[in-house]
Amino acid sequence: MSQASQTSNAKKSYVCHCGILAMLRTSHTNTNPGRLFFNCAFENKDLLLTLFKEAKEQRDHFKGLLKDTEIDRDQLKQRLILAEEKEKGLKIILYGLLLVVAFWKCLMGMQ
Repeated sequence: MSQASQTSNAKKSYVCHCGILAMLRTSHTNTNPGRLFFNCAFENKDLLLTLFKEAKEQRDHFKGLLKDTEIDRDQLKQRLILAEEKEKGLKIILYGLLLVVAFWKCLMGMQ
């Protein structure tokens, strides 16, 4: 790991040669207990694989939610189309009845 340092307000952080910000860790070995050291996150493959797996599970979960939402949207569109067709049919019936009533009144007025 390269220890190219970047200084900002008395805080030091290190960037690995791979370009990833190194993580400050504590040694738990018998030879260096409690010693602080920087470790590239990429070197900790288990952590990265776990994070990747969690991200993939979240992505799949959101894909499922999106699919459910799209299905709901499509069902609502169909219901809207049916409601509009029903409204159109009812308007035609209403206008027809109004014409019949108007025609009937005209016939009754002539007698």
